[in-house]
Amino acid sequence: MVAKQILEKAKLHVSQANDGLTAVNMLRDNSYDIVLMDIQMPIMDGYTATKEIRKFNTKVPILALSATAFTEIKEKINECGMNGFVFKPITPDDLLEEIEKFTNHV
Repeated sequence: MVAKQILEKAKLHVSQANDGLTAVNMLRDNSYDIVLMDIQMPIMDGYTATKEIRKFNTKVPILALSATAFTEIKEKINECGMNGFVFKPITPDDLLEEIEKFTNHV
């Protein structure tokens, strides 16, 4: 919710999935410049959703959103194919800076 507000304020187009399975299906049917993937989601967690996405899309950057310390999730992020991370609580500067690393939209 916070990330969506930050992105919309920065005039970026945002689509939102309420669970990991919906996120996978959205990526199957649409093209996105970047994915912000919450680690803890219902139905399918962010790690599993990312693994599924990577089966058919290896190019879209996927950033993990997590309240967990980086050292605890670093290996899992790399194993499932995520490109980076943003920690909660999310600040506008941190989020937009990380997105800018992978896109030309900020």
